[in-house]
Amino acid sequence: MKRIATLAILAAVLAGCSDSGGADSDGDGTITQAEAEAEMAGGPGTNMRPGNWETKIEYTELNVPGIPEEMKDMFKRNMGSGITSTQCLTEEDMEEPSAEFFGAQQQEGCSYEEFDRSGNRMTIKMTCEVPGGGVSKTALEGEFSDDSYTLDIDGTFAGGPTGDVTMKGTISGKRIGDCG
Repeated sequence: MKRIATLAILAAVLAGCSDSGGADSDGDGTITQAEAEAEMAGGPGTNMRPGNWETKIEYTELNVPGIPEEMKDMFKRNMGSGITSTQCLTEEDMEEPSAEFFGAQQQEGCSYEEFDRSGNRMTIKMTCEVPGGGVSKTALEGEFSDDSYTLDIDGTFAGGPTGDVTMKGTISGKRIGDCG
């Protein structure tokens, strides 16, 4: 199963780990992807240290209705064991780490209901239109530091052929050494 497209937001969020506050630049109550990116571009880069980073996405709850039990068991086994990737964050990458650094792919068509980064905490609620149809709603909440981050995931995908998919889990990353 492909990584959940909405996790791309993690890259955008951690790419500008300064306090939020002006993301809704037009004051309409909705923070668009363009507004979030503009707010992040205006702030300092991450406080993360350069080096090799390991990112792991683990799901503790995964509900995929409309598929046979054996397929549900396979999904739970595969997703529960986690998706791990390792990336090098260079000095040059520190200002704006890529989505791939955080184990995701860039995605357009997202809007934010909440986008708050204060101190070492962040809370994000967003909705993304998924290519091929469907809507993904994701809430991310957690902490970050110079050598690690952890975000809880609570998500729903509606509009797929099997019905609404719900999931909960964690995205975590840690610095594991210098780039080799």
